Amino acid sequence: MTDDPIAAEPPRPAHPAIVRRQRLRLSLVWLVPIAAVVIGIVLTARTLLQTGPEITIEFRTAEGIQPGRTEVRYKEVVIGRVTDVALKRNREAVIVSVELDKSAAGLAVMDSRFWVVRPRVGASGVSGLNTLFSGAYIGVDAGVSEDTQRRFIGLEAAPYVLRGEPGRSFELTATDLGSLDVGSPVYYRRARVGRVVGYELDPQRDRLSVRVFVEAPHDKLVNQGSRFWNASGVDLSFSANGLQVNTQSIASVLAGGIAFATSPSAAASAVATPAPDTRRFFLFQTEQAALAPPDGPPLRLRMVFMQSVRGLAPGAPIDLLGVEIGSVRSISLDYDPKRREVPVEVMADIYPPRVGSERERYANADAGAARQDAAFLKRMVESGLRAQVRSGNLLTGQLYVAFDFMPKAKQATLVEADGALTMPTVPSAFADIQPQLADIINRISQVPFDKIGTELQATLESANVATKALQKTLTRANAAIDKLSPEAQGAITDVRKTLEAARQALESIDRNVAQPDAPLQRNANQALSELQRAAQSLRVLSDYLQQHPESILRGKPADPDVTRSSEGTR
Repeated sequence: MTDDPIAAEPPRPAHPAIVRRQRLRLSLVWLVPIAAVVIGIVLTARTLLQTGPEITIEFRTAEGIQPGRTEVRYKEVVIGRVTDVALKRNREAVIVSVELDKSAAGLAVMDSRFWVVRPRVGASGVSGLNTLFSGAYIGVDAGVSEDTQRRFIGLEAAPYVLRGEPGRSFELTATDLGSLDVGSPVYYRRARVGRVVGYELDPQRDRLSVRVFVEAPHDKLVNQGSRFWNASGVDLSFSANGLQVNTQSIASVLAGGIAFATSPSAAASAVATPAPDTRRFFLFQTEQAALAPPDGPPLRLRMVFMQSVRGLAPGAPIDLLGVEIGSVRSISLDYDPKRREVPVEVMADIYPPRVGSERERYANADAGAARQDAAFLKRMVESGLRAQVRSGNLLTGQLYVAFDFMPKAKQATLVEADGALTMPTVPSAFADIQPQLADIINRISQVPFDKIGTELQATLESANVATKALQKTLTRANAAIDKLSPEAQGAITDVRKTLEAARQALESIDRNVAQPDAPLQRNANQALSELQRAAQSLRVLSDYLQQHPESILRGKPADPDVTRSSEGTR
């Protein structure tokens, strides 16, 4: 054990080193920009994920289009918005930039169509009225192509048939468009079942091609036996059957229209077979022409009339015993230098099948259809069939050509020349009346009214001279009677009375006959004047009836009011 205190004291431990950790002090103010950055990143990512392709559409005008406000709609669903509107470099159009939604990216394909929906008023109706309050927007018809496209040419109006619309389209061939237009209705039994969606002119064939769309389920009504006709306006006809008015609806009167129906002569198999989309129909002008039974190729006839055919026009019917078998094709003058006359040449088309089974008696299996019809018509002509112009309506003065059998007609036959058959003709009944009236007038004109009047005047003057001589004789007899005896005077008085009665009778004859103003002479002069005026009136009547045969029924029209026209002139 040692006595050293230092050595005996235990060692003390070393002091530990204190290390202080540095704390990151962050102010709460930084939370706001951080949150803004995070939200911006999220919104940007979301926008990028929802934004579809950007396309450009070229329109002729930017009317109603506003960047940032004008929407793009498909089936009334907003699928995009206009972002910019700029003028094209050539200043002929405007370029509209559209940003589509991501869900509508499939609409940016080659066959998609775009148009601006605005309020429109046309013959086919009123559309786009809702844009009066919401503003114009761009409509879309989705395409089915798989090739994408970013630049489009916009339509000026909405297409009349959208893709996927139930129904079918058919093409009609027409010779005249009439009052039809895009959007005109299509009718079946006066019910609207479709519309006209377009038309174009074919310069090579000189025909019109009209495209119609029949909505489902009415498209099944169009079959192989269907016939289409132009139902535009009002079909007004005045014939021997009376006044006929035919129209589909007020809309067809104003905007035109097309109607169709199944032909009564169509076969049952054709009616039961729906028409394919490639089927082409002919557009007839009238319902009667459309539903008429098929007549085959026409037979051309030539007729020559030696009379006026005023009132006969192209299209006038050819009538055979009440059955219409054709129509007049053209009317022209044909000068005959040998006779120095100007006959009227009428060309017509007839359809022998309309005659019925009678023509089958003269059918020849070895000859063609045209030869068979010519042989049939020739046999009828040899039996007395002739063509004659007759009045179809006395009110309007319209004429038609009637085929009828004339028992007293001269023997004739059917002559073929220049691809047409010449049909023998006979003058009309009214044409026979005119020469008779002219002959009567000529006979009346040959009566010597002036000579008869002169001789009657001389006779009356001779009677006047005889009356004056008788008066002188009576005066002398009276003077001699005064010198006779009473008995003789009595006898003479009786004679005087008798002579006086005779003198009064002669004076009455003188007053009524011999004097210039005597009633008999005056009546005779009036009778002669009336005969002359009657002859002149007959001549005027004959000329007027030749020009206006319809006046036989409805009379002469009233003369214009000269006083009113003169007052209007002042």
